[in-house]
Amino acid sequence: MLRSHVLVLSILPVILNNMVTLVVIVSAVSLSEFLKSPAYYIYAYGLPLWSIYHFFLAGLAVGFFKVEKQNLKEVIGPVKVKDKPWLTVFMVTALLVSSMLLFQVIEPHVADLIYGQGMWKEFLREYKKIPSALAVYGIAVTSLTAGVCEEIVWRGYLQTRFKQLFHGRFWTAILLQAVLFGLWHGVSVHTLFTAISGFIYGVVYSKTRKLLPIMVSHWLGDVIGFSTIYYM
Repeated sequence: MLRSHVLVLSILPVILNNMVTLVVIVSAVSLSEFLKSPAYYIYAYGLPLWSIYHFFLAGLAVGFFKVEKQNLKEVIGPVKVKDKPWLTVFMVTALLVSSMLLFQVIEPHVADLIYGQGMWKEFLREYKKIPSALAVYGIAVTSLTAGVCEEIVWRGYLQTRFKQLFHGRFWTAILLQAVLFGLWHGVSVHTLFTAISGFIYGVVYSKTRKLLPIMVSHWLGDVIGFSTIYYM
C-alpha cells in the first residue's frame, strides 16, 4: 500500500504538469500557435491549472495519510512559535533569501549562459503579455496553493515515505523528493533550480520537523517571484 501511494505521488505530478498541461494548451490554441510563444501559453494556462493540481495532489496526500493512520498535524509539526519566535523568523527569512538568490539572481544568468544571451529578457517579455488578472491570480492564489500544497506533497508526504522505504536513509529521501520536485516544474534549467530549492527545504524539514515555516517562506518566495517578473 505504501509503495503504491508513493508511486502515485511520484509520477502523477510529472504527468499532470508535463503532459496534461500541454494537451490542454494545444487543444485550446493549436500546436503551431503554442510553439510561437510557449512561455506565454504555459503561464497563461498554467497559473490556474497549477492551483487546481495543487489542491488535487495535496488532497491525495492527505487521503494517503489517513489510510496509513497518520495525522497530518504530526507531519506539519508544532505550530507554536512563542517559545523561540526569533528562530522561526530566522528560518523563514533565511529560506526566503536563498529562494530569491536562486531564482532572482542565479537562474537568470544560468539561463542566458545555457540558452543564449538575452533569453531571460525574452522570457520576461513573454510573461508580461499575460493578462493582469492572471498575473494577480498567480500572486494571490497560485503562490499560496504552491506554498501549502507542494510542501504537504513533497516534503510532508514523499520525503517521510521515502525515508521509511529506504530504512531511515534521510539523505536518499531528501534527494529523491528534490529531484521529483524539480521534474514537477517541467524540464528546463528551471528544473535544476527548483530541485536545489526542494533539497534545501528537505534538509530544513529533516532537521526541524516543522513544515509551517517552510510553507510560509515558499509562499512568500513565489509571491515575490511572480510579482517581480511581471511588474519589474
